[in-house]
Amino acid sequence: MKYAFFVLGLTFSPLSFSSEINSDIQHYLVQAETQHLDQSTTWQRLMYANPKGHSEVSYSGYFLAEQGKTDLKKEMQHNIQALFLSAEPNQSVRCKFPARSSWLMQQLDISEQQLPAVSCPDLEKWLGEVKPYQATLIYATDFMGNPSSMFGHTLLRLDPKDQQQLNLISYAVNYAATVNSNDNWSFAWKGLTGQYPGEYSLMPYYRKVKEYGDFESRDLWEYELNLSPQETRFLVQHLWEMQNVSFPYYFINDNCSYRLLGLFDLVRPELNLQKQFNSTAIPIETLKVVEQQGLVKQKVYRPALETQLLAQSRQHGKVLAKSAHQLAYAEADTMPSILQDYPAEDQAKILEMAYDHLYLDFLRQKVDESFSQPRFRKLLGLRSQLNVEKQRKVPERPKIDPVQSHHARNISIQAGQVQGESFVQLGHRQAYHDLIDPQGGFRTGTQLLFLDGALQYRDSELKLEHLDLLTVNSYNPINPFNTPLSWGFNLGWQQEALDAHGQFSENEQHGVASLKTQVGYSWANASREHLCYAQMQTQLQAGKALDQGWRVGAGPTVGCQNIWSDHMNSLVQVELPYWEDSHHWHLKLNTQLQYAFNPQHALRLSWTYQQQQSKDWDQWSLGLIRYF
Repeated sequence: MKYAFFVLGLTFSPLSFSSEINSDIQHYLVQAETQHLDQSTTWQRLMYANPKGHSEVSYSGYFLAEQGKTDLKKEMQHNIQALFLSAEPNQSVRCKFPARSSWLMQQLDISEQQLPAVSCPDLEKWLGEVKPYQATLIYATDFMGNPSSMFGHTLLRLDPKDQQQLNLISYAVNYAATVNSNDNWSFAWKGLTGQYPGEYSLMPYYRKVKEYGDFESRDLWEYELNLSPQETRFLVQHLWEMQNVSFPYYFINDNCSYRLLGLFDLVRPELNLQKQFNSTAIPIETLKVVEQQGLVKQKVYRPALETQLLAQSRQHGKVLAKSAHQLAYAEADTMPSILQDYPAEDQAKILEMAYDHLYLDFLRQKVDESFSQPRFRKLLGLRSQLNVEKQRKVPERPKIDPVQSHHARNISIQAGQVQGESFVQLGHRQAYHDLIDPQGGFRTGTQLLFLDGALQYRDSELKLEHLDLLTVNSYNPINPFNTPLSWGFNLGWQQEALDAHGQFSENEQHGVASLKTQVGYSWANASREHLCYAQMQTQLQAGKALDQGWRVGAGPTVGCQNIWSDHMNSLVQVELPYWEDSHHWHLKLNTQLQYAFNPQHALRLSWTYQQQQSKDWDQWSLGLIRYF
């Protein structure tokens, strides 16, 4: 079975028309002209028309007319004429472009009996394998290990009729950048600037579940759409037409989610989903628009394998989980002695967790087959000897799913005092999620800020307080099975308490460009409501006020994120960099307390304190946050 799209050629010759057919063709050409079909929403979307009326598609094989890319009316006329051409198997326009052909036949009321018989074995075989009947939009939660997946990812699953219990073997449509494997540091830059081609691909859904849910530990949310079988088939027919077609892929806007919205717009012309995302298309935001339009019929939560393992750890307790870790890596002949002091039910819990733990490490290639296979057999053998029911329990579905979360952008207005002087501050963030934001619908311990800045008015002066271009933090708590690193970085510009000579000041501020990196460890309680971290942080700053124009610093940073309730959470962080230029430690304390009235509105109290060489800097503020 082939999972990639088939590549077909297409040739037409106007000389094959007879005079009798030509009169019929002329009738339908006039009818299309009268109905202004070339201006219809569906035709414009089939052709990917831009505001100038030209197609965005660069692949010449997508057009029948020589000027089809720039003259969509002429392209339609050539398609109508091509319907009446006899062709070899797989060469008819109805084989190559089934979606646009069926749409033209429907709009012009052309029956199959009026057209030459066609043979499309490749298309029919492909449709027979996919069996499109209904569509499900899949959301994979954010993954900080890959720049293209930091905002999450969406794809589309195509389900046959009456196969709800076997949807893992359904096909999934994925739109993604085709990346050169040799790219490393240039990967993010090329993805931001559209230097990769974005292409559709088709593959079994279980492969994506294994990639996202097993390898990357990303939970999946499945949103079954209320597209009719006819709409789903039309969508799939159009995907067949898109073989060899690519678009410049941009991580921020023209990405997986943006292109999937275009497919929904195509099959339902009354929708206009893509137009709502001209600047950015964050996957979680596109989900919300899809639901707001009434497209979602049912939701299913599919927890990642690691989520399931950690849920077992919470259910059974840390003591048994640690024993499971010990058992998974023990020699096979010593396993019974590790279990002998536990009652049968606890042995079952330990064995099941040990198997899942070892299986997860095997999938991630932390252990090889020669190490894992003997242990798998031993664990299964020991478990089969226990007359105890299965101890695994399905993890609880999160109370808030991603479409109910706060919006990615926000605007804030704050008032407060700095060094005894009153100020007003207006802030804006383009994306995406902060540790102090309402946590529902997001992975606890992740932070991703893009274009986060604020203007401050103080002492009759308006100035830029800060502008963070990109902030990424991934706090991965230590658990009984693994000791993962927690890491982060920040790139931006900020006001620092410095005098004109680069020394700490209680009266002045000067702007500096800043790069911070952190690495260390984090810990959390079982429910991850309280997470604390300890890291080593390095800083590089550059600015005119600094004595040498730049300085570097390094030191520890510790902090805690606390979720006190569905409405209230707090954040406390202490930084202690040692600056090489002044040869002094610099204490920075930042605390925030936020109360969320609802996911889109919150009240935030902030206090910042700094001290160096018996000098201090004090600032507090109270502000309103609106997410949109």
